[in-house]
Amino acid sequence: MQIPVQGFMYPNEVELQWSVLIVLYPFITGLVAGAFILASLERVFRVEAVKPTYRLALLTALSFLLVAPLPLQLHLGHPERSLEMYLTPHRSSAMAMFGFVYLWYLMAVLLLEIWLERRGPTYPPPRIDIHW
Repeated sequence: MQIPVQGFMYPNEVELQWSVLIVLYPFITGLVAGAFILASLERVFRVEAVKPTYRLALLTALSFLLVAPLPLQLHLGHPERSLEMYLTPHRSSAMAMFGFVYLWYLMAVLLLEIWLERRGPTYPPPRIDIHW
């Protein structure tokens, strides 16, 4: 026997049943962002304290970035159709927009990693003379 629903149901009263695979995606992308910021501290901002971790942080950011969408694709009913989500994103779908943003982020990180490695360290910092 069902109890009839009376009144209103607010969005904060609904419990979302997210699986571990859905929660892993933001966790892994957070690891990517943290590792990339750590690598940028050494090359871009010239923080000497994190110099020994530069290569490990850059490699960690790239490797986790490549495997970040795997939990989402494993959660899908048809992971073979996930390429359609990346190629033709619908603005009403949060997952499609997340995938679209992920592709842009992947391209930006790859280009920045290639640029940072090719540029090499620029020590000592360039001297800028300002005459007043």
